[in-house]
Formats: sequence, C-alpha cells, structure tokens
Amino acid sequence: MLLDASNSLVLLIDIQEKLLPNINGHNELLSTSLKVVDVANALNIPIVVSEQYPKGLGSTVKSIKLRLKESNFRLFEKTTFSCLGNSEIKNYLKQQKKNQIIVCGIEAHICVLQSIYDLLKINKNVFIVDEAVGSRYESSKKIGINRSIQIGASLINFEMYLFELIRDSKHQKFKELSTLVK
Repeated sequence: MLLDASNSLVLLIDIQEKLLPNINGHNELLSTSLKVVDVANALNIPIVVSEQYPKGLGSTVKSIKLRLKESNFRLFEKTTFSCLGNSEIKNYLKQQKKNQIIVCGIEAHICVLQSIYDLLKINKNVFIVDEAVGSRYESSKKIGINRSIQIGASLINFEMYLFELIRDSKHQKFKELSTLVK
C-alpha cells in the first residue's frame, strides 16, 4: 500500500527539549522530522504532536514548533507511553478518519512502539519514517523498529514518504517539495 495524502495524518511522538539531545542520531532525526512537517503543511496533512510529561521533559523542540501551522496541528500532553493511552489523542485520531498514520519520534522501542501497537489495534495503517525515529541506543532503535514491523507497521524513508504522497512530477507541489531531497 502506498501513502495517500487525502487519507494520511502525521504523528510526532515526544520530540522534546530534554529527550532529543540524548537520542542517537538526533540531528538527522530532527532534520527529517522538520521535512516531514514541511511536506504535511504543503499538502494539508493534519499533524498530531505528543509530549511526554512536559513538566519534567520539556516541550516540543522549538524548531518543530515554529514550523507547525496552527490550522493544521494539535498538541497533546500525555503520561502514558502509548499516545493512545491518552483518551483525548485516541478520540481525536478517530475523529480525523485518516487510516494512514505516519510516525516520527522517540523512543522507537518505548513510546513509538507502544503507540504503533495501539494504532494497529484500531485498524490504522502505520508508516514509520526510518530517519525520523530514534532511541538513545542504535540497538534499541533497531529492536523497536523490527518489532513494529513484526506486528504490522511499514518502514519507509523520507523520500518514500514524499514521493508516494505527491505521486507525479506534474503535481503542483513537486518543484517546491523536491528541493527537500537535494
């Protein structure tokens, strides 16, 4: 199954001030997450942002917050590891009626994995953007991604995300968005 912009939603999980610096490969994770947001904004794909206990772990990193369009995203705080452990997030995702959930965030083997499990339980198709997820240790990321795939998620990279959503070099946003891969 390929991504479909009209049926997609981006879920940014816990890319927070005090968590991000400890993540292996955090620079690539952040730069790719920003590009994911740019594409979602350009194609009017809704974005859900979660923050794990922001009182202790800080809020979403500033560079992401500055890229979010007010009309296109919702921010939710949580204490559960799974985003769907928060009933507000779960209800919002159901209301959006989007069946393809594109996942970025941290940590791959904890909050990302548990959120994916719960998304699959409510019959969502989940796509993990490889360069935009991470853990403190590379081995934990690999295990988290492998388990996510075993339970039914699909692993994609940023270019797959972009070009599946636009599908055609004649797409009105092709020229603008293709600069993100150069």
